[in-house]
Amino acid sequence: MADDLDDLLDEVESKFCCSTSASKQSTYALKQTDQKYANPEDKKQSSVYREQGFKRSQHDNDDIDAMLQEILDDDYQSINTHEPIAAKTSTRDSYSETTSKKCCPVFLGGSSVPHGLGTSVSQRACNCLRCTSCDFSIIMFDDHEWDSTCDYLFFRNNMPDYHKLKVKLRRKKGGRAYACQCSWHSTVVLSDLREQQQLKWVCGKHKV
Repeated sequence: MADDLDDLLDEVESKFCCSTSASKQSTYALKQTDQKYANPEDKKQSSVYREQGFKRSQHDNDDIDAMLQEILDDDYQSINTHEPIAAKTSTRDSYSETTSKKCCPVFLGGSSVPHGLGTSVSQRACNCLRCTSCDFSIIMFDDHEWDSTCDYLFFRNNMPDYHKLKVKLRRKKGGRAYACQCSWHSTVVLSDLREQQQLKWVCGKHKV
């Protein structure tokens, strides 16, 4: 009889204790839930954080895709724009030929003769002359001529200083005085440079 009573008490105690424990756990969980959503701002912030995290993750993925696409585009461009060195050199040479021309024939002339690129049809006095002997560019003085006392040493020592050269320049309307470091020439009319055998001058090319 005593054993039956003890068993009954144990059963009641176990049921009561379990029920109390479960009730406490349910109450604690309910309080935690109420506290979590008691403040609407907290709930709103939680939602904002989740949204920002999603956007940040999506932005990072977009950046990675853009970087990969840029690398692919660079590789594709480098493959399609590669040219042999010989081809580039050829292109540059052809461009130089089309923008630089020489007079043919080369003319000299006085100040009344227009200067520029000369041809057999367009007879202009060359203003890009260069000496093949002293390698100086030829200078010109319009409406002037050289004095008859000029000599090789005068030009050798004074070229291309105008202030030193002008002591041997004389006024000559319509004339043009030419000189390099080793030669000099004065003229009034148009003339072919080939007629002046003493002058080692050539056209140094005109940019057109």
